Amino acid sequence: MAKYGVWMLESLVLTYCSKGGSSQGVRTFVQDLLPAFQSRNPQLHIKDYCVPRRHPKAVAQYRNGRSKPVCLKNMDAAGVMETISWMRSSHGRGQEYKVVRSRQLSRQPSIQGRWSVDTFASQLEARNARQSASLS
Repeated sequence: MAKYGVWMLESLVLTYCSKGGSSQGVRTFVQDLLPAFQSRNPQLHIKDYCVPRRHPKAVAQYRNGRSKPVCLKNMDAAGVMETISWMRSSHGRGQEYKVVRSRQLSRQPSIQGRWSVDTFASQLEARNARQSASLS
């Protein structure tokens, strides 16, 4: 996706096997659809590598330094095109932007009260005092 007029996806690396059945859709995409996709996206550097005996995957490198690997196993050429278009349209942000309000949702508050670091401090001090008295 273009952010402030600059495409965020910098490069795309496609790896696939030349003989494996799970790479059939990627091979079809590389032979038939990739030249047209490259001509429509001249800002994008696309490299394809044939790696024997490995499942196909696409690794997107974004301008913010992040990379996003996506498995393309058993996808047809249309599915590969859809996945690559999705990668081109995303910003490459991670999950750290997700806002987590609370890890626990409950309608009833705890009967025992809220836990803190000092919840059991008085009990630990009493136990330590007993142990030190018995050792003396």
